[in-house]
Amino acid sequence: MLAILQNTPHTPTDWYLFSWNHRDSHDRIRAAILKQNSVNLQDYQIDPIDPNNINQFLENNQSLHTEMNGILHLQSADLEDVNLKDEKQLEAWTRIHYFEHLYAEAQLQI
Repeated sequence: MLAILQNTPHTPTDWYLFSWNHRDSHDRIRAAILKQNSVNLQDYQIDPIDPNNINQFLENNQSLHTEMNGILHLQSADLEDVNLKDEKQLEAWTRIHYFEHLYAEAQLQI
């Protein structure tokens, strides 16, 4: 559910819920883009999030956002340049990231 992406994850359970719901949102966005725009966006591994390789998650997630926002003509933030161990950066990243999903889903009416 998209609303889960508003919550700043801290615990392993929070990250698990974030990861699963994040994957779900991207799957729905990719499917809607394929149906509405006849563009099959590449799928990148973003779930589960490997806490020992967070940079790969950030890179894959950025690729997903860059491609979806490009098709939808939405502004994209740099979601890769973040220190998720810094509480303020994590909170800001969560907020920006959530709004990118919100805008994409709203534009696609999903």
